[in-house]
Amino acid sequence: MIHPANERISIIETMMKLERISADNLELAVSVQETLFPNESARVNFEESISGAADYEYYLIYEDDTCAGVIGIYSLQDDPCSAWLGWFGILSQFRRNHLGSEALKKFEEMAAARHFKYARFYTDEEDNDTAIAFYKAAGYTPESYRNEDDEVCMKYKTLIFSKTLCDEPVPLWNNRNMHLTAQIAKQEEGNHRHE
Repeated sequence: MIHPANERISIIETMMKLERISADNLELAVSVQETLFPNESARVNFEESISGAADYEYYLIYEDDTCAGVIGIYSLQDDPCSAWLGWFGILSQFRRNHLGSEALKKFEEMAAARHFKYARFYTDEEDNDTAIAFYKAAGYTPESYRNEDDEVCMKYKTLIFSKTLCDEPVPLWNNRNMHLTAQIAKQEEGNHRHE
């Protein structure tokens, strides 16, 4: 289970800090997310996290005192052994200085501290070579996601990346339904609120 934490979490080596997304910084978080993913909206996910309506945690990533990106952690009811990485991205001007690697490492540490055995996330398969290479270099194994009950993945090519956080090998996702269609519906709702 994910527990709220409103304090900043620091990694001294890089001066990276995570600040929990709250009502006070929601608009900044949405702005950063929309810069990173211009055709998508995390607003509903962020709002559900703030209100406690869903068991998600989202954070702004800071380098020193400058907001540099977003990151989240959540779990799926049908996959209680895995922590899922959500809405992760670093703004272009902060890339190539290891901030993304440090943030991903922090996500894995948070997941392990909460006794998750595996780390997972999904991303687009097409036009995403740089991100895919980054995740592979971080030890994540990709697999194509195709599930006829999850209509969106039949339209958009999706990869699920997985990594073990324990001594057990990570099982393949093997096309189990991850309910991506429901997530896309939340994104569309967030886009409509923004119009």
